[in-house]
Amino acid sequence: MVLKQTTQFVSALILIGFLSACTTTSGVRSDDEAPEYGSAADRKIPDYAPDGTASSFQNGPVSEPTPRVEEKSPFGNPPYYEVDGVVYHVLASGHGYREEGTASWYGQKFHGRRTSSGEVYDMYQFTAAHKTLPLPSYARVTNIDTGDSVVVKINDRGPFLKNRLIDLSYAAAKKLGYENRGTARVEVTVLASPGGRQTAANTGGELEIPPMEQQHDNAELYVQVGAFSDEMRADTLAARLREFFRQPISLTPIDVNGQRLHRVRIGPLEDARAAEAILSQLKQYSFGSPRVVTD
Repeated sequence: MVLKQTTQFVSALILIGFLSACTTTSGVRSDDEAPEYGSAADRKIPDYAPDGTASSFQNGPVSEPTPRVEEKSPFGNPPYYEVDGVVYHVLASGHGYREEGTASWYGQKFHGRRTSSGEVYDMYQFTAAHKTLPLPSYARVTNIDTGDSVVVKINDRGPFLKNRLIDLSYAAAKKLGYENRGTARVEVTVLASPGGRQTAANTGGELEIPPMEQQHDNAELYVQVGAFSDEMRADTLAARLREFFRQPISLTPIDVNGQRLHRVRIGPLEDARAAEAILSQLKQYSFGSPRVVTD
């Protein structure tokens, strides 16, 4: 479908400090001539479980983290970032977030490396990586097939493979009983998260609905569909949107980290209900990762 081409828009490169794993295939790589950490080549190197001795958790049982609201980490929380040509918008808050999807896990390959938040990854702690939840957030992850659950601290970005919702540490995956299978069907429920903005229900955390009380007086409400360094791409998307929506479609320039971007927006809109209706339509037509913004 032609509309799906709009998901390939190019936004500004606002990089996360470090990128996490998305695969859990077996095999051990040599460190000789290893690619740069976080590069596309590095992400393609297979991950693997610890050996039998290490995986016995000789230091004793690991406690689940206690959920608490923390300040956003100084790393890993850009407004949006791009990985392998896909742009991800980081949520202002994970409050109210609940989603079902596929969980994978990451282990020995990343053990001892820095996570996106700057913390050192320890595969024997109950942590996780998520693409859009603010760092750090705390969530309960439940194995839908078994009912087992674990509380994790989300302090990393990923997984970046298609149709993956969350990447759990090796310890968390082991507690949910899928470390040998590689993936599991899970439900992710946020327990504590920085900020206080509500997220739209059943969106996978990609669409935001700001509560009306948080909007400034006389603030104009928009749905931003994308931001492009290439003005022609922005103009093409705007033209496609005009075929589906009667609301005004605008292209507005903005400078981000010294780079000129061209934002594609629908609006101004009457209220949050109108914005929610537009978000639902954009989701149906696979128009990127839209979000509600105010001016």
